Amino acid sequence: MPTSVYFNNQNATREQFLVEDLIIESVRNHGIDIYYLPRTSQSQIDALFGDDPVKYFDRAFKIDMYLETYNDYEGQQEFFSKFGLQIDKTARVAVARRTFERYVPTSLRPNPNEGDLIYMPVQQKLFEIRFIEEEKNFFQLGKSAPYMYAMSIENMKYNGEFINTGIEEIDGLCDALAPSIDFTMVEDAGQVSYTRGEIAYQGASLATATCRAIVVSFDRPSMTLRLRNIKGTFAEGTDIIGDTTGATFELDTYDKQENASSAYDSNALIESEAENILDFSETNPFGEP
Repeated sequence: MPTSVYFNNQNATREQFLVEDLIIESVRNHGIDIYYLPRTSQSQIDALFGDDPVKYFDRAFKIDMYLETYNDYEGQQEFFSKFGLQIDKTARVAVARRTFERYVPTSLRPNPNEGDLIYMPVQQKLFEIRFIEEEKNFFQLGKSAPYMYAMSIENMKYNGEFINTGIEEIDGLCDALAPSIDFTMVEDAGQVSYTRGEIAYQGASLATATCRAIVVSFDRPSMTLRLRNIKGTFAEGTDIIGDTTGATFELDTYDKQENASSAYDSNALIESEAENILDFSETNPFGEP
């Protein structure tokens, strides 16, 4: 027989708001503050393969979320596959729907999206959202809209993304994650210094630049300019111009094989050892001409 019309709570609007209020209060009391970084693009997205060559994150919203994975990472952890050692560490966080709508403009994101990032200040790490569960409460009390979003996240694998949120502790992570090269510049006492985060380029203008990169740091005493996200090949004996400051110094020399961000980089060592085995002056050192 049908359920009683007097005790049917599937359309109880007040009870639905009560459950939602309890979830919001529980997250505030037992959650942690997390920054949500929505992804935008500086290139045309390939809708077929979901590829976004130039991902850009220029805003960060501080939101209270609940960390469901509090003991250890989930996933397969470290394991060997046919591609070698792989690290698969995932975690789960949850955010109330009304809380998300309160802090993130609906015009920008009506709900969390896969591919967006979150930053945990406690761990000082960036995570990428891989999956979003919107039926966490399984239509409790007949609620069709989700009470909360449960997000599966994993450690972000940096791949040249542009992150410029204006929050130093977040933007600074790119300097440590991205490969960078040290450029030795020619001293010019009348010039101002480059500033961190600005675009440096060679060419008549930024629009027609032959190469460009992002400034990590500039040490004036040693005239060492460190750049990351390098596009193109910088030419020695040519000025490198800072787009924001207008700083202009002539490039003296640099080694494009030396990754200044990593103490374990071995590009130069591998090439020097390979030269003892193969004669790269030949037309085809790997086989018969």
